[in-house]
Amino acid sequence: MIHYPSDSPARTVTVDLGQRSYPIYIGSDILGRFGEAFESHCGRRRAVIISDQTVWDLYGPTVEQSLRRANVETQAVSVPPGEKSKCLAMVEMIYGRLFEFSTERSDVIVALGGGVVGDLAGFVAATFKRGLPYVQVPSSLLAMVDSSIGGKTGINHPRGKNMIGAFHQPQMVFADCATLKTLPARELGCGLAETVKHGIIRDAAFFASLEANSQPILALEPDRLIELVERNCRIKAAVVSADEREAGLRGILNCGHTIGHALETVWASRGGDIHHGEAVSLGLVAAGRLALRRSLLRPDELERIRQLLGSFRLPVRIEPPGGPEAIPANADRAACALPGDLPEIPLATLYEAMRHDKKVQAGRIRFALPKSIGNCVFQDDLTESEIKQAISSLGE
Repeated sequence: MIHYPSDSPARTVTVDLGQRSYPIYIGSDILGRFGEAFESHCGRRRAVIISDQTVWDLYGPTVEQSLRRANVETQAVSVPPGEKSKCLAMVEMIYGRLFEFSTERSDVIVALGGGVVGDLAGFVAATFKRGLPYVQVPSSLLAMVDSSIGGKTGINHPRGKNMIGAFHQPQMVFADCATLKTLPARELGCGLAETVKHGIIRDAAFFASLEANSQPILALEPDRLIELVERNCRIKAAVVSADEREAGLRGILNCGHTIGHALETVWASRGGDIHHGEAVSLGLVAAGRLALRRSLLRPDELERIRQLLGSFRLPVRIEPPGGPEAIPANADRAACALPGDLPEIPLATLYEAMRHDKKVQAGRIRFALPKSIGNCVFQDDLTESEIKQAISSLGE
């Protein structure tokens, strides 16, 4: 049974997993009350906060002080920001710190940060001493609407993203939308790619709401952000509650990720600058084109998907050779394109990366494709030619 803190300042969404159910708290300027929620749900006296250095400097002291006001003893470990921290070497470093802290199995890991920190800290919690309780305190939109919910934890391998991991559900998720004010515009876009995906796979009305409110969302209007995060959390919580370990329905959450993960892995291995949400955006366009060619999706629906991604300054194509100069990492990506030379990333290499994806079953690459906006189906009989053609079309 979930015991909610009294006078909760936040909206609440529940991930319904029976005895392992947990709440997602969503609000603005609520980080100072984290200790109250922690005390209510965890009932522990010791916590280890894992964060990256950038997020720790911004919000670590607030979280730490809130825990101490609740009489919780705290320790902290920070890692370098960025995807490169999702590796075995960083896991081993954190294990060493946990030994130094004499961490016990009743102590709680607090994952404070974006998706990288949440995945990394969750994996440490799942594996240290065969499992520690943990909570998620997401500070990025991507983490709030996606990676902090559902218990997927993991780290990367040079041959694939999130290939080493475990399912380990948190005790709660505590999302303060005010932290999004310090999020770089490019990182905000990465989270918005997942919100578009949720509308595509599950909720046509939500997709239309995103179309109508893209500018207030980009302007970080507090009420819009809380509503955005809450609606996304309800979609993901419903899917996770129905299929915790991705035996069936939960696979729709991978829409755009099969090609997206391959782009992310291969592009990064060649020194390219691409973020997860940008790769997912391109993956959604490619999935839409696959669906269009299979007469699942109408042309006007694919165009709506492209337009919405573009309105959130996400890439919907890869510039062909001779395209515009590389866009700086902190630039406004209003051009809706990723700079790059597609022929320098051979299709065979991308296809091979997809063949090693976690979602491959009996040697078949399984795709979640939009049947219409708000509806998704699985296809596992796409030919190599179809898949490569969809990737090539991203250069058009």
